[in-house]
Amino acid sequence: MPNPGTPTLAQAKTILRAVGVTINKHHGEYRVNPLGSGEGPAYYTDDIQDAVDTGLRMADRRSSS
Repeated sequence: MPNPGTPTLAQAKTILRAVGVTINKHHGEYRVNPLGSGEGPAYYTDDIQDAVDTGLRMADRRSSS
């Protein structure tokens, strides 16, 4: 059972889309990557909170460069 503070996939998509990052789930694994990067630097994990946290860090790195 997920932690009550853990975002749903829909919530994660909303959070990450707002900062220019996509998240998708396929076969129990989340794929996170910056919008417009195609098959570029993707991050894979089976933990949605980890996916959101990593996506937010990706967005921070893009905005600071």
